[in-house]
Amino acid sequence: MSILVSIASSHDSPDRCTVAFVVAVAAAASGQDTTVFLSADGAWVGKRGEAEKINEEGFAPLAELVSGFVEAGGEILVCTPCAKKRGITDADLIPGATIAGGAAVVALLAAGATSISY
Repeated sequence: MSILVSIASSHDSPDRCTVAFVVAVAAAASGQDTTVFLSADGAWVGKRGEAEKINEEGFAPLAELVSGFVEAGGEILVCTPCAKKRGITDADLIPGATIAGGAAVVALLAAGATSISY
């Protein structure tokens, strides 16, 4: 089974972004092939140093969740136009993240990925 977690928030909704990564970590840690797609404001999480700025009360710090997700084998895709709009380049990305267009998301869904959006 493949799981796609689509995250369109970060600084604008730390709670939503953090909960999304809690779910993504749980999926990856349970052996599911898991991809996070960061779009809109969520693209910021793909940039080095940004996740460290988000710490929602009652949850592990976002930076820890993101690194735990990658360590568990999760893949992070950052929306191409969303990254461009925010001046995020390949050189800015956190480990485990790549910039990818909508075609990558469509391919995952066409292959049967179950999707959840935050």
